[in-house]
Amino acid sequence: MGGGIRPSDNSKTAEQLAEKKKGFGDLMNLIKPGSEEKDHWVPDEAVSKCISCRMDFGAFVRRHHCRNCGDIFCDKCTQGRIALTADENAQPVRVCDRCMAEVTQRLSNAKEAASKPAAFHNHEDLARKLQEEMEKNRKSSSGSKSDVSGRPTREVACPTCTVHLQVQVPSSGSETIECGVCQHPFLVSAD
Repeated sequence: MGGGIRPSDNSKTAEQLAEKKKGFGDLMNLIKPGSEEKDHWVPDEAVSKCISCRMDFGAFVRRHHCRNCGDIFCDKCTQGRIALTADENAQPVRVCDRCMAEVTQRLSNAKEAASKPAAFHNHEDLARKLQEEMEKNRKSSSGSKSDVSGRPTREVACPTCTVHLQVQVPSSGSETIECGVCQHPFLVSAD
């Protein structure tokens, strides 16, 4: 009988092919993020040009999603690779040039904040400190608008935690003060 393939061989080959496809799919799922990570991505069909350089997409210019903002760019405009979180196990992913700068700054700020001693261990510490600061402000504002040094004071809001503080007004220019609640420094100007 000729060199024909027996029916049992066909089913075996089909099973092997299906298994190979499944293995390839598993590999692709490891490389590409899951659907829960893609829900902020712009759909491929919605864009025909790179958001950044405006190059038309086609057979030789492929679409690439920035893993941070979800917009679609060409390869040239998504050269950056960076982990999106400060987690030590976070893997670097493709990001656009704008997000590369943004994420780098965000991670730098997170690293800087982590290196500072923790001002508060829990909400109770923050509430206690806020209560102390409010009491101090109430006492200082009940009298005249200057402190014991004779320098005028005024109420300002901390740009970080938004608590209102009574601070000494610099005689000229500006002066860096530290928030009595969150310990973050900020500028107070004379005007």
